[in-house]
Amino acid sequence: MFDYQNRMKPREALEVSPFNTGTFEWRMNTRSIDENSWLQVDAAREDDLLLKRSAPQGLHLAGSEESSQKLLNLVTNWLENRGVPSINNADVMHPIDRCGQLTQEDVCLMEQIDGLWVFTAGSVSFPTRWDPRLKLGLPLDQIHDPVPRYEADLRPRPANFMNRMPKDKIVSRTGWTLTSSDSLRLMPYYRIEKCAPDEIILRIERQTLRRIPESEAIAFTIRIHRWPLEIIGKDTDLSNDLIRALEMIPDEVSEYKKETVALSKSAQQYLLEVL
Repeated sequence: MFDYQNRMKPREALEVSPFNTGTFEWRMNTRSIDENSWLQVDAAREDDLLLKRSAPQGLHLAGSEESSQKLLNLVTNWLENRGVPSINNADVMHPIDRCGQLTQEDVCLMEQIDGLWVFTAGSVSFPTRWDPRLKLGLPLDQIHDPVPRYEADLRPRPANFMNRMPKDKIVSRTGWTLTSSDSLRLMPYYRIEKCAPDEIILRIERQTLRRIPESEAIAFTIRIHRWPLEIIGKDTDLSNDLIRALEMIPDEVSEYKKETVALSKSAQQYLLEVL
């Protein structure tokens, strides 16, 4: 089990409960946040950045350099203004790679090409069961093609939402899954292992979107948080929300959320016992 003592606790990391406790539906569920809340820094920053530097995961299309550099300037200024030391990363690196090695978040750049929002650059070290190499250069709707019910629940709202985003607004949203792995990096082919109920991991993606100043591009960040159910079980409201959310997963989504469904019964039973 990883050491979570130096990491943000659920109520520190999340603006609201990440769980939709009504009828299951993929939703944007964005909320406005202030500038200070854009990125998150905790005592595990050095460990996370060391892991990123050991296996750089930069991806970029030709022509993405200018917007990536503006994003790098934004990230660097944000950190410096809050007294967070910047790592001296090499100038020869693509600016999106340098962004990724400064933040505990993974960073993606979305730019409009022929009227479509396209993934043009990213530093993604900690994916959750997706391969960034297969998504580079794809428009938003194609990126989400494997998601069941995406057509019915979300299209075309994400693209429209990005079209309308004001230049001075930052929003966040969350996604979640249950997993037996405490690794930050989960590729699609990782092996599912058995674990004790209290060691089941609630894996949260805290995502933010904002326009990059002096650019039409949008920065999309993903911060991974992991908490064993032992931690979640100490929060009555979060535990009850998770139990209800697990009960609402429909059959047509069960294959896509295969591991969550496989761990659901054990997770619910454990939480009900400790509440």
